[in-house]
Amino acid sequence: MNNKSLSEIQKKAENFITGGMSSSFRANFYNGLPMYAKKAKGARFTDCTGKEFIDFFMCNGSVILGHNRDEIKSALHDVIEKGFYAGFDDWTTISLAQKICESVPAAEQIRFVNSGTEGTLLALRLARGHTDRDIVIRIDGHYHGCQDYLFANNLVSKIDQNNDGSKRSKTIGRTSGVPEAIDSLVVTIPWNNFEILEKVLLEEEGKVAGIIMNVIDYNNGVFLTTSEYLNFTKEQAKKYGIVLIFDEVLSGFKTGISCGQGHYGVIPDLCIIGKALSNNVPLGVVAGKKEVMKNIMDPIDPVVAGGTFSGNQFGVAAGNASLKILKQKDFYKNFLTRADEFYENIKSIFDHRGLPAVVQHLGAGFHIFLGTDEPIKKYVDLNRVDRELTKNFFNICIENGLYFHTDFTISEAHDEITLNEALEKIETAVKKIKY
Repeated sequence: MNNKSLSEIQKKAENFITGGMSSSFRANFYNGLPMYAKKAKGARFTDCTGKEFIDFFMCNGSVILGHNRDEIKSALHDVIEKGFYAGFDDWTTISLAQKICESVPAAEQIRFVNSGTEGTLLALRLARGHTDRDIVIRIDGHYHGCQDYLFANNLVSKIDQNNDGSKRSKTIGRTSGVPEAIDSLVVTIPWNNFEILEKVLLEEEGKVAGIIMNVIDYNNGVFLTTSEYLNFTKEQAKKYGIVLIFDEVLSGFKTGISCGQGHYGVIPDLCIIGKALSNNVPLGVVAGKKEVMKNIMDPIDPVVAGGTFSGNQFGVAAGNASLKILKQKDFYKNFLTRADEFYENIKSIFDHRGLPAVVQHLGAGFHIFLGTDEPIKKYVDLNRVDRELTKNFFNICIENGLYFHTDFTISEAHDEITLNEALEKIETAVKKIKY
């Protein structure tokens, strides 16, 4: 089927759903159309027109074990038999909490929430409650969910392009409906810049409650930091009595069971995980040091953390089933070795055709930048990317049954046969592209 079929579905949906989609982020980054799917299995899904795709979107990077995984499905069926889905905790809730505390370095204690957005909101509230301060420092370009405090400057398309790294970033793209007063509570700075972090902390001494950042930036195309920068940030946070927060909603479990913080060897005071934790079943977690987490139960002035669906039994069941698989011996070794070979093969296809391209990757996440051979290490480097060429390439891929959107992800279900088929389709797209 062609794009017109999906357009017709959207037109029908728009009569009842604003924009025809349940999330504004579902409009595809390359063709502008939301995807409507009717079934999914493993590394593939079938859209509502009957067309099958090899999926490299994987529901915003949350399906690390593949769609409709048998162990997850069985766990969800067990929940239905229990007769309640939310409102109560049980032994499975405790079991998942224990697994998380045993796996994630920062997790001395946890609280369940329902999404990454809820998680970042609670993490900020905890930081403010723990320190009795108001200001939060965040990174220019990092995404932390649909919440008012961190909506501005939340993608590379909304960074302060005029900031040379010597100053705070200007507020860009706050979005309609977010009060201007929010700006007084958030300081935005460039990433991986030691000097500006130290400068701002000195200028705002005694006012900063927390520092939040993505430990691996998969949202914008796999941008990385260093252990040195993270350690420096941790030392500065400790020096000024600030809560250090790692947002690992997207990076969690992409590089290993200990998440991005384990990859870099730096443990924050708080972290937020979700997505891959429950293989796309709604669930989020705020995890951290007991010293910070205990503020939730403060007898005099608690940091309130509650919700009817927090720790819902479907998410908990999926989380238990997922972690049982993720913790298996050699799971990551086998899975990520296959992924790395795939990334190398993609690059070889571009090189063979003489098409400048960068395949940027770490763990289960990757991205393809066209029009340049030079590494894309900083956000400003994206100015070298040929956006029209990139758009044309991915539209051809989508037409040929390879679904790319954002947060390019490989799941454990992307076996060798599937990846070889994907490589053939990528090669076909490269041959069709005009450069």
